[in-house]
This record gives sequence, C-alpha cells and structure tokens, in this order.
Amino acid sequence: MKKLVKLFFNSLMLVSLTLGIMACEKDENGADSIPAVSFTSSSVSIETEDGLYNLVVNLSKAAPEDLTLRLQFSGTAVENEHYTVPAKEISVMQGATEATLPITILDENIWDEDLELKITLAPHSSYVIIPDTNTEITIRFSKEVVLPVLSFDMTDLPEKTNPFNAETITFNLILDKELTAEREVTLEFDGLTIGDDFLINEESSDKLLIPGDVTEYSFDLNILKKDAAGTDIDFTITLTPSDPKYMAISQEDGEYTINISDPIVDLTTLLRTPAILGNPGFQVYQQIEETNGEWDGRGTVLNVSHNDEKKNYLKSHRNQLFYTAFDCYGNLIGGDVLRLAKMLLFETSDTVIADYGANTSSRYFSGSDSLIRFVAGSETPQKGTLSSVNQKFSANLVLRENWETGGNGEKQWHVDSKATGGDITKSTYPTFATVEIELVNLEGTYDLTLAEPELLFTAWFKSESPYFMRILPEDLKIEKEDDMYKVTYRIYPR
Repeated sequence: MKKLVKLFFNSLMLVSLTLGIMACEKDENGADSIPAVSFTSSSVSIETEDGLYNLVVNLSKAAPEDLTLRLQFSGTAVENEHYTVPAKEISVMQGATEATLPITILDENIWDEDLELKITLAPHSSYVIIPDTNTEITIRFSKEVVLPVLSFDMTDLPEKTNPFNAETITFNLILDKELTAEREVTLEFDGLTIGDDFLINEESSDKLLIPGDVTEYSFDLNILKKDAAGTDIDFTITLTPSDPKYMAISQEDGEYTINISDPIVDLTTLLRTPAILGNPGFQVYQQIEETNGEWDGRGTVLNVSHNDEKKNYLKSHRNQLFYTAFDCYGNLIGGDVLRLAKMLLFETSDTVIADYGANTSSRYFSGSDSLIRFVAGSETPQKGTLSSVNQKFSANLVLRENWETGGNGEKQWHVDSKATGGDITKSTYPTFATVEIELVNLEGTYDLTLAEPELLFTAWFKSESPYFMRILPEDLKIEKEDDMYKVTYRIYPR
C-alpha cells in the first residue's frame, strides 16, 4: 500500500511539473510562445495542367526560431506517378508566419479524373495543432482526361485474300497524338489461330510495342499457305491496349475483318466436249506461243477433268497431260499441257522416248495427275490465277532402230506393251539413258467468263540431261533464263 501511495505521489508531481513548464512558456505579455499551425482550407481543386501547386501552411504567430513542420501523405494519388515533393516536411524560417511546400504535378501520367492527395499536419513539441482548425487538406486533381486514340488505317486494306497465295498484308496503325512512353498493344483474333494459320511479323506473338514518340506504327500479317479449296472464313483482328488508362481504341476503326476464302472453281465452261471412245474426262486444246507471237495452230487435244478429290486442280487421265509422241502417235507431233515432246528433239533419228501409257502406244513422262491449280480472284471465282507445285518428270531413252522397226503391230514398243499389259515397270527392253525435267515454276491466269474460256500460263523448266533443249524448235518461243527455259501456253475448250 505504501508503494502505491508513493507511485501516485510521484505521478502527480510529474504532471504538475509538466504543466508548470508549459505554463511558463509565455512571452513577456503572457501569451503562448509556441505558434499554432494550420492549412488555409480543408480542400482545394487544382488544374493538373498547371504542373505545380504550392501548399501553404499558416502560423498563428511568427516562428520564434527555425521550425520543421512534419507532414503525413495519403489518398489515391501516387507519389512519383502523379506527383512529386522535395520532402515530407516544411521548413519555416525564424520570424515567418507561413511556409510553402511545392508539389510538382505529373500531368502526363494522370488518367483518372478522381485522384485525391491528402496531407495531414503531424504533431510536434515545437508547434501546436489545434483540432478545430484545418489540420488536414484534400487536394483534388482536376483534369479532362484525353487519351491518345489508336486506330487502323483502312486505306487500301483488302477485303479478302486467298490462303493459297500466302499473302503478307501490312497494317498501318495511327495515333492522333504521341504516347508519353512506349506502350503495349494486344491483338485479339477471331476466326483463325495464330501459329497454325498466320503469323504476326513472322512470329507467333499477339503483342505490339508502340514507341512513345510516333504517331504511326506498322506490322505484318503473314497468312500461311493452305491448299484447302472451299475455305470461307471471316477473320477479325481487334486492337486492345494492355493498360487502357494510357491509350484508347477507335470505336470506328479499332477492328478489321478480312475474308479468308478459297472458293471452288467451276470448270464447266472449259470442259465442254467429252473424251471419245468412252475415255474419262473432257477434250481441250493446248497451244504454245510461237516466235511470231501467234499460237501454234489449232493445238493438241488433251483429256482432262476437274479433280473432285483434290479440288481446284485440273486433272489429266492416264498421264496424258504429260505424254509425248515423237511422230509416232497418229503420225502427228505429239504434245501435252507442257509439250515436253518438242523440247527433246535430237540431232539424228536414232533415239526415242521409251515410256508408254497403259494399253496405248503413247509414250509419256511420269508425273502428277493434277498439275495446274486454280486460285480464285477477289472479283469472281471464275477469274483468277494459275500455279503449280515444283515437280519432276522422267522418261527413258531407247534406240529407235530396235524400238521402231517393223510394221505397226511388230514394233518393239507394241510387242513390249502387249507382253507387259502396258506396265512400263515390267518391261525388259534395255534403255540407254533417263531424262529428268524439273518444273520449277508455273504462273498464269484463267478467265472462264469469256465466250471461249482460256488458260494462259508460263512454265519454267530446267534439266541436267544433255538431251533437254539440245535443239530448240525454231517455231516455238522458248527463252533461256540462266539455267531455266521459259515456255508460254494456252488451253481452251474443244
């Protein structure tokens, strides 16, 4: 009990001493010597475009000595993102009745109209804070937020493309004003899958980084080649900013749709006359451009049809699209859609192409049954371009003196054909050389809307065989380009 009494007595003495000290801090007229501090108002709204706001603290009397007023910061505004301050305190010179803290406003980083900065005076023994005064101020950042707007430049962008062409489409993006820094834009896709169907700038990335000092930016859409006739897909690309507080997207031009289409080509107007003797397909004429700019006569008859299994291809039958006759088939210069026969003339008459088609006397080159690919244009599927895959054709050479002697039914090719059932792989007749010709490229156009539909195309060939193009036909326009030979053709219905 004595200890409790003693403790109470000591506490009472301490309080009395403290009150006595505070009561003694008076000036000579009896007024308090410690100044009270406060803000001018409890709230203020400022225009962020001004870039600066000077926060003023008032003192109830002149500072008796240099003072440091301590501050506490809070609110939705973030230091170094929306504003900066030199310190979290205000220095007051002796004799001053107010002090100022400059607040720098980072206007270009402000994308919110409701940002607030709250500053509170923190208590200290060198000044007095009176509760009923403005000891806290709320600074509202006032700004009309105008974001840079990003949009597609729709000028000259195609409405559709054929995936067989594997086109690269360049997109130009437009900003109505520069960004404050490099910003990321995400591309959203609907209709195709990135990596499988297309690439962006030759990569499988949907991100674009737009620099902060430009108003235009471009990227490439690389359509991957697809040989799938019948495709019809609307592919949409939408611009989306990774952080919408730094950039806006145009409502009118922030989205682009292109039709990815490979329509089926109807070859009805080309395939008019059925093949004779019950053979499959239809008859068409084929010609080669001559040196005088004309086409070589009425043309050679070929049997072709639309390949229903491999759509948009012209199909040959029994490889007749590639056979060659060398004056042996109906006593006429033979040919095919590539007229390889006329490209293998010889200086003497002692050699001949030895391969032949099943159950026929026509010699031929081995090759695909679908050479020419129709690629529909944007105007109508009945007009477009022609192409082909790179491929090689081969044939064997034998001696004419053995192969062609005797009557028609006694010629070796006829006897051999009957013995093997027309299967050249079973033939035992000796050959002295093999010719291989590579079709490097084929380009052309077709127009099936004409009264006389036609296919016009140029083919580029090369071969390491010494027999290939050894003697160029004088009447045909065959041009040599480096190690390749260029020949131009025409096909039209019979």
